[in-house]
Amino acid sequence: MGGILANVLFREFAVVGYLVTGLGDAVGEPAGTRFGRHRYRVPSLRSVPSERSLEGSASVFLVSGLAVFISGVVRGMAGEVSHLAVGALLIALAASITEAVSPHGGDNFFLLLVPSGLASVLFAV
Repeated sequence: MGGILANVLFREFAVVGYLVTGLGDAVGEPAGTRFGRHRYRVPSLRSVPSERSLEGSASVFLVSGLAVFISGVVRGMAGEVSHLAVGALLIALAASITEAVSPHGGDNFFLLLVPSGLASVLFAV
């Protein structure tokens, strides 16, 4: 559902949400499982307790920022590289926060929408 809404609402910027979800979030879980030492609880759509780790969230930040930056360079999303770099960092930060506060099982929905919407604001010509 998040992907459909991102496509409808943010058109060409929906790719940013797909990159963040498909790469950043995908790396976050195994990185958090392997290296996660600092855990925090997240809300759950069901009554099942759920945790994430700061290390996993940091992985979401790093991979998301890198993916958005590289994609932006390839696609020419922003005129200046410095503008693209700042935008990629802001999107990565928003993605990390979104992933951290989203309920277990619902983070993919929000990770498709928030970065796409933010990219449409930051990179719209």
